[in-house]
Amino acid sequence: MWNVKIFGVEFINVFYNFIIYSFLGWVYESLYVSFLKKSWVNRGFLNGPVIPIYGAGATLVYIVFWPYRNQYFLVFLGGMLLATLLEYLTSFCMELLFHAKWWDYSDKKFNINGRICLSVSVFWGFLSIFMTLVLQPHIVQILDVIPRLYGEYIGYFIFIVFISDTTITVIHTLQLDAILTDLQKLKQDLQDYIENSRIYETKEELKHKLSSYKASELLDNIKSFMEENKEKLIERNLSREGFEFKKLRYDMERHVKDYINKLQARENKTSYVQRRLLKAFPDLRSIRHELELTNLQERLFIGIGKERWFRMSNILNEDIKGTCKSYLSGFLRVALVGILVLLQFAVLFLLTYWLSESTIYIYMIIEIFSIFVTIGLVNDNRSPSYKISWICIVLILPLTGHIMYALWGKAGTKKKIEKQVLAKIYHGIQYLHYDAELAKEYAEKYPTKSRISKYMETQHFPLFKNNQIQYFPMGEDTFEAIFDDIKNAGKFILINFFIVGEGVLWDNMHKLLLSKIRQGVQVKFMYDDFGATLRTPKNFRKNLEAEGFEIAVFNPIHKYTDKLYMNYRSHQKIIVIDGNIGYTGGMNLADEYVNLVHRFGTWKDNAVRVVGDAVWGLTVTFLQMWEICNSGARIDYNPYRPTMEFPPSDVYCHVIADGPANNPNNPIEIIYKQIINYAKKYVYITTPYLIIEDDMKEALITAVRSGIDVRIITPYIPDKKNVKRLTNYNYGQLLEAGIKIYEYKPGFIHAKTIINEDCGIVGTVNMDYRSFYLHYECGLWMCNREVIDVIKDDLLNTMDISLEITYQDWKNRPWYLKTYQRILNLFSTLM
Repeated sequence: MWNVKIFGVEFINVFYNFIIYSFLGWVYESLYVSFLKKSWVNRGFLNGPVIPIYGAGATLVYIVFWPYRNQYFLVFLGGMLLATLLEYLTSFCMELLFHAKWWDYSDKKFNINGRICLSVSVFWGFLSIFMTLVLQPHIVQILDVIPRLYGEYIGYFIFIVFISDTTITVIHTLQLDAILTDLQKLKQDLQDYIENSRIYETKEELKHKLSSYKASELLDNIKSFMEENKEKLIERNLSREGFEFKKLRYDMERHVKDYINKLQARENKTSYVQRRLLKAFPDLRSIRHELELTNLQERLFIGIGKERWFRMSNILNEDIKGTCKSYLSGFLRVALVGILVLLQFAVLFLLTYWLSESTIYIYMIIEIFSIFVTIGLVNDNRSPSYKISWICIVLILPLTGHIMYALWGKAGTKKKIEKQVLAKIYHGIQYLHYDAELAKEYAEKYPTKSRISKYMETQHFPLFKNNQIQYFPMGEDTFEAIFDDIKNAGKFILINFFIVGEGVLWDNMHKLLLSKIRQGVQVKFMYDDFGATLRTPKNFRKNLEAEGFEIAVFNPIHKYTDKLYMNYRSHQKIIVIDGNIGYTGGMNLADEYVNLVHRFGTWKDNAVRVVGDAVWGLTVTFLQMWEICNSGARIDYNPYRPTMEFPPSDVYCHVIADGPANNPNNPIEIIYKQIINYAKKYVYITTPYLIIEDDMKEALITAVRSGIDVRIITPYIPDKKNVKRLTNYNYGQLLEAGIKIYEYKPGFIHAKTIINEDCGIVGTVNMDYRSFYLHYECGLWMCNREVIDVIKDDLLNTMDISLEITYQDWKNRPWYLKTYQRILNLFSTLM
């Protein structure tokens, strides 16, 4: 296959030229469009049908004109004609195949059907000269250096990936037309109903009105129009038998709601590939429907609920249109760090290759090292999953795996960093108070729960009393309360989020915090570097500091690339206002968390607001992380103590927190197991990811076999498909044992909750290896029957609108998915 010659050029060289120029085309298109939009846009690689045109065009120019590369005019004219012809034929074929225009030059002079134009053709001509004179000689040199056998093997791999990518892209793009047909039919059905109802006098008025309404405005605008024109409507329908204005208004509301629900359902069925295509090619237009493809990206408000929608409108004081921005500067920074890490791996693999000539000696050394590594891992006190993962790496990559383990796997590798972190954590612990009398009082009231409380105190999480707790079932509810409390702040505001994304929510939070700074309120704002890098601009921190914010950034991703410490993130979410009011939960500071953007259907998050003694626990946790982020002198925690006395109450709380510096002792995981083990009636859990170790599975299975009602809610629409597949893989043993598992049908559940009949946790902890071992997490442990019942009611209501997964459903999944899940499970500790 590779030896076949095309115009005297071997196919392997033709193939590599095609791939290289396709890649360069992707880089050019993505950077150009990203520059225009001022945010990162992946212009279709992988999953994009336009990019291979660059590869095909450049390869044709190379095959035909490489022998004549010194004849500039011939190359210019020939390259221009070849590329123009290819662009015209490609556009024509894609319109026939996909019924859509991917680009349109109709607004440019000297164009033919909008497919080609003179200015672009001239650009292709100059590009052909640049390619043959500058790029191609270097590419020829690179291809000559690659060993023939390796080149062929790499070619086979690239060929398979390319064909798979092309197939996936074509299939999903063809489906866009079917989606448009459905949307057009839905729109036409609604128009027919409204026309028959005679709300509008003429068909032209109907079309004019409906075309000016967004989906999110449709219901309210029609209802407003009916109220304003009530007398005209009654007069216009006097001849209709049995006509009642109230009935018409009710029917109209029902029809419009049904239409929007169907729109939402259709949008939720839009695949990830299709969403990427629409983002990469925002000007994509249908040539068969009056509806534009970009209508698929319209952000709907369904799932938020009408009442909550209007509340959010009042809070944010504007017509809500959420965004999900990404920034090129952040992408380049992450890419640079990724390249540095990959270079480390490349050096290791090259080392293996260079030493391959001394096979016998290397084999003996590997055998000796393997013995020591295995003995070390078997006697390591870290989790079984961690040890098994490293044993697999050492077995699969004999020499490289040993070096990787020596660099990144040994317990002492990050010891210096963790020692510094623990020193700052212990400084904060000095400000905590342990009340022996309160512990005794609690033990008398809750004897079966006193063991959990006693354990938490040994882990430096003191017991607090006198708390008032408010539970929020959705992110938009939470931020409504947060905005109100921040408005009343008088002394200081402490804020910590994992993800910060610019958009409507951030804009309004920023304005509010800025107004408080101008009033003399101290604002400490902390976020995780990885969580904000892609969603905020390059000078985000500097701009905030210039405005008077005090900023701390956790673990800059470039700081410890040699130790892979960038894998450890702060996943905590804490807000403290004047030391009196505290919040924690799963939400982040970005539009999708309050359903202003529907990335994965309706986003369900939860959080708690606490007023009381436990706020001090949240304050200390925040300040500990603040010190970890800063290398300066220790800070005094006392100025951040509560400014009010809290009324007595029997709501008991522990503020819990841990992270990789605590390894191998991970108290939050142990507390989760204790909640499961000490349950008397039920255990209900919500988690976006369910990737748990055998001992956690055993705790859940033991509970259900002991007569405990164990239920788990996970997402129906995932945010990470491979993590969803692993989550599904973990259902098996649990379902077989009798545990009930529900998938949140409206979309993505991001809430992190575990409760039994007496106590529970709402916080930031996912039921996965990453949360239990690699992230700094926090949560509020609560013991009060009334509070727990409120949370329980929300979880039961959530189950009512969720899809229950049965063991038979799980067993009947496709064979290829079963195989893929088993392979993914090898990497479960990395996800």
